[in-house]
Amino acid sequence: MLLGMIQPDDPVNGSTLLALEATAAISGVALIRDGALLGSARVAHGMNLSGNLLHATEWLLQRCGLTLEQVDAFAVDVGPGTFTALKIGVMMAKSWAHALSKPLVAVSAFEACAVGTPADVPTLVALPARRDALYLQWLTPRIGDLPEPLSEPAFVVQGALAEWLAHTTPRIEPLQAVGVERARAWIRERLPSLRWKLIESPAPDGVAQTGWRRLLAGETVHPFSLTPLYIQPPSIHIKKEGHG
Repeated sequence: MLLGMIQPDDPVNGSTLLALEATAAISGVALIRDGALLGSARVAHGMNLSGNLLHATEWLLQRCGLTLEQVDAFAVDVGPGTFTALKIGVMMAKSWAHALSKPLVAVSAFEACAVGTPADVPTLVALPARRDALYLQWLTPRIGDLPEPLSEPAFVVQGALAEWLAHTTPRIEPLQAVGVERARAWIRERLPSLRWKLIESPAPDGVAQTGWRRLLAGETVHPFSLTPLYIQPPSIHIKKEGHG
């Protein structure tokens, strides 16, 4: 089901990049021409992510007067995010890039969220993991460039949140954050001056803008080597046998 869209005004004449975002219950697709956003669509995919994502892609390309074969490059959000949705989105982008012999770039969900925030301000991106945990990373957005990572991507349970923030929070002001409401509720007492931008999920526009910058920097990846960003600890642990 299409939730929202930005309709393009003119046919595409320059280089184009198609971006896929499929890390949560709301996913989407966006199209950029020479760095300018042409259009985007977001979908609440329910139990049919691949079908609804294909439908949104077809709608967007048709409105721009393009076919999939005319797209010059692809970008995809590699996570972290929901396991099944993430796997479908990555596989779709890999398949298109390989079949059409087009460049492919990988964008993290953290980068996709940070690119839409005020530049040069340390930004905490906070996305949902399990019910008792968040995916977290500090970055600094840059105008016309990729966000600069200030910490490693992390899977942090609620009980360890205070310690993680104590070790990673930049010692400067101002600070900002982009993330889900649950994250704001958990972090507000520890960082009361943090300025929040609330989101439900990463936007396909952010994936497209970051993907375009990465494409210009020549940071492409072969479809066969691209893997999702899984940072949640495995749910199955192998117990080592004792000795002696």
